[in-house]
Amino acid sequence: MKNSEPNRKTEILLFTLLMATLIPLELLCACLAYETLGEISSGIYFFGVGFFNLIFIIIAIRSRMWAAIGAILFGLAIVPYQGLLTHRLLLLKDETARIVSYIYETKKETGEYPLDLSQFRFNHPHIRKYIQSYEIGDQYGGFMLTYRVGTESTSHWYSPKDDWSYYPD
Repeated sequence: MKNSEPNRKTEILLFTLLMATLIPLELLCACLAYETLGEISSGIYFFGVGFFNLIFIIIAIRSRMWAAIGAILFGLAIVPYQGLLTHRLLLLKDETARIVSYIYETKKETGEYPLDLSQFRFNHPHIRKYIQSYEIGDQYGGFMLTYRVGTESTSHWYSPKDDWSYYPD
């Protein structure tokens, strides 16, 4: 009986450390999902983090091993994907800032905004597919550049009229 008590304490400590690592990471992913997937997905992430981690803690009363396996699998369902989307978001922010600079430089040199982005050289060509549109028009204050990260219904954009904006549908 004496040998099982240190094992039990070690299991509890390890499970506590696991949850203390996973829960903040998952909450960070839920916050970032607002920018990458939209407010509905972010809300689902927050609900899932709260609900499932509560379930794992309850399961840990009986079996810390199964609770840890469940917690790790749940973390793997959220963290890597959101990490990928966050990386894409950072690349897009960098690339779109460069595009906006290119648009203003073209306007300065020629007196007009470029008709399209065909002359722009992407630092990250694979990011081009996430640029949704580039439009010229007075209603935008001159032009509007729109991009998405994770879903097409969640748009980020820049226009001289609105500056950098975001619609988290």
